[in-house]
Amino acid sequence: MKWLFILFAATGFSLLPPLAQSIRELQALLSDARLYQSLGSAEVIQEITRVGDGYWLRTEHYAMKVLLKYGGREERMMGPIHFELEFQAPVELSF
Repeated sequence: MKWLFILFAATGFSLLPPLAQSIRELQALLSDARLYQSLGSAEVIQEITRVGDGYWLRTEHYAMKVLLKYGGREERMMGPIHFELEFQAPVELSF
């Protein structure tokens, strides 16, 4: 019984798997009111690309970078990594 508790305790103190963490980040990005304020509701997101420090979004008329600021959770704690989104000003695409 003691070894079973130790096994569950050791596996319980881990971060979310990378897929689950990235899903949380994308959901937060897409549901953030600042995205709609920056791009407008008429824009259609055509591409979202993960880059080293955040995401690049591209619509038909704009490109915009969203930075991810990690912090607020120790590595040994269970659950998701805390993050904040920092929206950069959109850049108008000219073709």
